[in-house]
Amino acid sequence: MTVKLFTLLTLSAILTMSSSVAVAQKNKQAELDKACEAARQVALKPRRKEIYKECREKFKKSESVCKKEAKAFNGNRINGAPMFYELPPCEKAFEYRKKQTQ
Repeated sequence: MTVKLFTLLTLSAILTMSSSVAVAQKNKQAELDKACEAARQVALKPRRKEIYKECREKFKKSESVCKKEAKAFNGNRINGAPMFYELPPCEKAFEYRKKQTQ
């Protein structure tokens, strides 16, 4: 009886520890992803300003429409990778994700 109890307690402890590790890894990935996205937003800011300016001057759209269009720009490119994922915080997030899936 005590061997079974010991085995159950040991398994329970192992599962609890592995669950804690998984949660910690998930939290770390979320932090890295958040840092990546923050860096991308800073890098996208000048392009958004250009989009707004072009919208107002070239296409003569309203201020609210142009603000909406500029804000919606997220750096996705047709037939290409989204912009600014080569920034160091993004590389770090991708490397961490890659290590966790190996």
